Amino acid sequence: MAALYPLFPLSCGVVLLWFVTRDTRSELRLLRHGVRAKGRVIGYNETSTSARMIVQFRTEDGVEVHAEHESTGWTASRSGEIVTVSYDPDVPERARIVSGPWMTHYVRVLFGGLGLCLTAIGLLLGYLAWS
Repeated sequence: MAALYPLFPLSCGVVLLWFVTRDTRSELRLLRHGVRAKGRVIGYNETSTSARMIVQFRTEDGVEVHAEHESTGWTASRSGEIVTVSYDPDVPERARIVSGPWMTHYVRVLFGGLGLCLTAIGLLLGYLAWS
């Protein structure tokens, strides 16, 4: 049973890296191919485990859209704040906030570094336990 212990940090690290990579790819795709618009945080969709910001903006066609931001950075934002969103022209509800007064990329770097550390620890423990 002790031989399986290295799999815990290894699997946690790989899962963290997968989420960070997926989130980064999604943001980069919208930054490259999306259309930018000014928007306003109008509220939050709160559940028992998370809260997602609801952003209101107008597309180039003048259609008003309410979109949920995937990140749960609600603790730093306030209702009514002006933000910049990037949205998919084919599906405007698929939008991300790309610029806001509270936004930082350090969280992504922090979780990516944590994922790398956990993966490295799991590999080291696996090497020591299995060799």
